[in-house]
Amino acid sequence: MGEPDRIEGFFEIVTRVTRALHESQDSGEALQILVQTIAEVFEARGCALRVMDAASRELELTASTGLSRAYLDKGRVVADSSLSEVYQDSLVVINDVDSDPRVQYRHAAKEEGIVSIIGVPFQVTGNTRMVLRIYFDRKMEISRQDHHLFHYLAQQSAITIKSSIQHTRYLEAFRKVSSAIHEGQEIHDILETIVSNIRELMEARGCIYWIADTEREQVYMKVTSGFQMGTLAHVGYDTLEAVFSLEEGREIFIEDVRDDGRIPSTTRLGKQMVISILAIPFHIVGQYTGVLAVYFSHQRSMLRSEVDFVRDCGRQGAIALHKAFRYDERMLRAFRETIEGLVLALEAKDSTTHGHSLNVANYARMTARYMGLPEREVEKIYRGGLLHDIGKIAMQDEILRNLGNLCPEGFETIKRHPQMGAEIIKPLTLLNEVVPLVLYHHERHDGSGYPQGLAGEGIPLEARIVAVCDTFDAMTSERANTEAMSVQRALNVLQEQSGTKFDSRVIRAFVQAARENRDEIRPVKSGEQRPEQDGALRAAQRSPRVPEWLKRFLCRS
Repeated sequence: MGEPDRIEGFFEIVTRVTRALHESQDSGEALQILVQTIAEVFEARGCALRVMDAASRELELTASTGLSRAYLDKGRVVADSSLSEVYQDSLVVINDVDSDPRVQYRHAAKEEGIVSIIGVPFQVTGNTRMVLRIYFDRKMEISRQDHHLFHYLAQQSAITIKSSIQHTRYLEAFRKVSSAIHEGQEIHDILETIVSNIRELMEARGCIYWIADTEREQVYMKVTSGFQMGTLAHVGYDTLEAVFSLEEGREIFIEDVRDDGRIPSTTRLGKQMVISILAIPFHIVGQYTGVLAVYFSHQRSMLRSEVDFVRDCGRQGAIALHKAFRYDERMLRAFRETIEGLVLALEAKDSTTHGHSLNVANYARMTARYMGLPEREVEKIYRGGLLHDIGKIAMQDEILRNLGNLCPEGFETIKRHPQMGAEIIKPLTLLNEVVPLVLYHHERHDGSGYPQGLAGEGIPLEARIVAVCDTFDAMTSERANTEAMSVQRALNVLQEQSGTKFDSRVIRAFVQAARENRDEIRPVKSGEQRPEQDGALRAAQRSPRVPEWLKRFLCRS
């Protein structure tokens, strides 16, 4: 092949291979076209493409043409760092397989009719190295111009192979996410699939899917992959809004955070560990907005295909979240109906609890927010506060009428209400998450509580919060056989018991919340009926429904 013909042949290879790699839906098919085209243009005996396994250094066959199965199956092909072209950046030419020590299976090559081999190494990604080997049944004379052309071929092959592999992996990532959505997986698992795939495919430092409540201006939840950083764990809504402009919904690309004024602090959004950030906001439903952010530990630019990939993944996440939130709305309606029925049944049984459950729930929600808990956790604590005393439904009327003046036997009976409450709500799948709160809300920080004598961190946080709120409302409300304390006196008592009876962190949050929201503290007065109680329970009061399972439970008790 003359020089002009060879140059023309090179450009024919690049053109045909690039077209094949971009048009093919399967990377394996495209790579097979690559080796076939090269063998055809160079009139070679055969051609093979191998990728190196970084751990074993084995060169695994990816595509081949013109070579017998016996030759391809001759044994493991291992890349020796001193001999293999995969470790080099330049062309490797073996003019005579019979005398060159770099040939691992010399006898097999001779039987195959191979005389010369040209090895073209190239790097596809940071961790992926490949080698293209062209086999000839004649000796090859390679000029300096040939070296340049082969080097160009290697560069173009690397670019097109990377594009093809990336395209295939993008499709696989979409398939995984779509399957997770259609299979009805938990929303956290779906988002985890998204962020882990993006981080891996884009070789990023980390990836986060934030979900923000723009109405309450709070971070609702986040799912991360890659780094676990304390600074990111405590990033608030204000930071997300300032950096990513949630309301505008435009993609944000920060090429170098070190020079970007939107992130002035060296610790905000992980600035110490990342250089480039891509973030795309998505409207989910109502006041909820998602932000899919990808963090890179080195400075880099973004290809349009990469931005589109992140956007498409983010949209899939937004669709899944939209479905989940709409489903949650229906579930919440079922929650409310069930909770309202249970609270009404309790208040019909025990007039002293009238308003107490709602107070405890409101105080607990307020405290949880002051502690910075996620909104989902806050609402769970609120529901648990409404139901914390539900076990008293199973108590005898005489016991309930004398709560402030019980004999030892009566007190032992009333101490069973946390277990009875847990048994009542266990059959309800919707309320399973509040069972620990109901069961342990009378445990005390020093281990002096009941029913199990748990102490300190062994008591679930939500139960520690309700314990404080329950005690405060009991101290400040008017009840038979007990005298109501003033709000300030009750707060003083709680502070005196901080670190002994109650969790000091919860006490600090509750006291701060109570002092800053004094209008929200409304001790129950005898015979009082509040408008908000009417509003919260009116529907259930018109047709109070006690489920059959609850009737059977009460009869059994």
